[in-house]
Order: sequence, then C-alpha cells, then structure tokens
Amino acid sequence: MGIETAALAAMAASTAFSVYSTVQQGKQAQLNADAQSEQAQIDADNAASAAKVQADRIRKMARNQSGEARAALAASGVDVGEGTALNINEEIYGNAEEDAVMTILNGENQRKRGYTDASNMSLYGKQQRSAANSQAIGSVLNAGAQVGMWKASAAGRNGTVSQAGGNG
Repeated sequence: MGIETAALAAMAASTAFSVYSTVQQGKQAQLNADAQSEQAQIDADNAASAAKVQADRIRKMARNQSGEARAALAASGVDVGEGTALNINEEIYGNAEEDAVMTILNGENQRKRGYTDASNMSLYGKQQRSAANSQAIGSVLNAGAQVGMWKASAAGRNGTVSQAGGNG
C-alpha cells in the first residue's frame, strides 16, 4: 500500500507542478503582451505628437519664407499688399498649410494604427493566458484519467473484456 500511495503522491505532485508552470507561463505571456501593448500606445501617441510639432515647423518655415519673399519684392519696389506679391504669399501659406495638415493627419493615422496594434497585442496576451489555463485543466483531467487507469490495473482489471450485457 505504501508504494501505491507514494506513486499517487508523485503523480499528484507532478500534475500540480505542471499546472502551476503552465498557468505561470500564461500569466507571463499576458504580462509581456500587455507591456508591448502599452509601449505601442506610447509610440502611437509620440508619433501623433511629433506630427503636430512638425506641422508647427512647416508653418514657421512658411512665415519665414513669406517674410523673405515680401522683403525681396519690397526691395525691388513691388507693392507687397496687392497683386502678384499677395498671390505669392497666399500660395506660400496655402502650400504650407496643406503640408502641415497632411503631416497631422499622417500622425493621427499612425496613432490609430498603433492603438490597433496595441489592442491586438493585448488580445494575444489574453488568448495566451486562456490557452495556458485550458492546458492546465487538461493536465489535471489527464492525471485523473491516469489515476483511474492505474487503479484499475492495480486491481487486476487491466486488459479484461466485459461479457455481453456488461457483466464482467
């Protein structure tokens, strides 16, 4: 009887360790995915923020370019408040604003993609943890089935065939 108890205890310990290890792997996979998700969100926010900074630079460069164009036109004796000079300024500002808006839109698109990636990473972590938990449950059920087969074998019923009607 001592050997049977020792064997059952060893099987239980092995199953418990397997279950614990599997659950811990699932938890770690989820933690890793959550960390990657958080970093993807930070990167996405940084991309959107950088786009706004770049848009401000574009607008500042337009002001500088417009100022230089006005100064050059004024130096050549052109009235900078009307006609061609005014059209040049409008074109400079219009092109710059278009570039600035496109830069911001691209940054916002990067943010959206980053948040989608972050969501997918988080979902992957949850799936990994769920799979690990399912595997742990499977280990417990498998161990229970093995104990049942082992006990049947120990009782001398291993390999016997039931007769018709289930009598055996």
